[in-house]
Amino acid sequence: MANCWFCYKDAGSNQYHTRCCENFFGEKKMPELILDKQLLKQLAEKTINKRIAVTGVQPKLSVTLEHINGSNQDSRLTIVGLWGDYILKPQHPGYHMMPENEDLTMHLATLFKIQVCQHTLLKASDGSMVYLAKRLDRENGKKIHMEDFCQLSEFLTENKYKGSYEKIGKLITKYCTNKGLDLLNYFELVLFSYLTGNNDMHLKNFSVLHRGKEVLLSPAYDLLNVNLVNPADDEDLALTLNAKKKRLKLSDIIAFADSLNIPEKVRQNTFVKFMSINDKVESLIDASFLDEDSKNSYKLMWHQKQRIFDK
Repeated sequence: MANCWFCYKDAGSNQYHTRCCENFFGEKKMPELILDKQLLKQLAEKTINKRIAVTGVQPKLSVTLEHINGSNQDSRLTIVGLWGDYILKPQHPGYHMMPENEDLTMHLATLFKIQVCQHTLLKASDGSMVYLAKRLDRENGKKIHMEDFCQLSEFLTENKYKGSYEKIGKLITKYCTNKGLDLLNYFELVLFSYLTGNNDMHLKNFSVLHRGKEVLLSPAYDLLNVNLVNPADDEDLALTLNAKKKRLKLSDIIAFADSLNIPEKVRQNTFVKFMSINDKVESLIDASFLDEDSKNSYKLMWHQKQRIFDK
């Protein structure tokens, strides 16, 4: 028995459900991904020489779906320049099971009704699992204007850790069309990131999408339990929240919610939301592709982070 790479539900003797594959790729058969150590070395060189990687520290490559010999039956994922439809993240040599970690964290966000980009795991030709996400700034072959909050703050990329979550809230109020809804979604995403040990949600990990005359907070992306892969980093957050990056208290979260004009009742309902389905959280972690030690550590961290609601 195995779980589906896309949905984590029982796939019987298969590795994925054909309907899940079709929903993601538009075809029932998983595309081929040729990836080995030699190719990864070559890709690393290409990344440096041609700058085809997506911005960020974690290895990321832009890929597109290509049909083999014009066939509609067989396809492969091919590394391209900046115009790929997907972002591929292979295993990281220095950090344990990052693709499996990110995919699970994205699924957990969905469990809490946080909108995320479409994503999946798939197995490369070398047997390793890789993470694949659909780009948010591409749709039907066309580019959608997308700006991250580093750009909106008029900061250079190297300054992505400078700023505060309150400042992002002010920018959402300034630029977004549906301010109230986007501020609530943003509050939930920041709180979720704290609870899942993600202390790398910097200015470039929040974005807006321009759709016609509307400016909307984009679905979440790059959600990762950083504490799980790098426990030596003792900070809770990438940016300041109530002038703090660690040793947060409930009063800090409440002050943050107040800065976003989140009503008290809505704030309290959000707290309850993140405390009320621990059984589903644990079941989803158990269904993931992390190894058993990582699953246990993830669950332990989740419960430890929830203690903030008692402070």
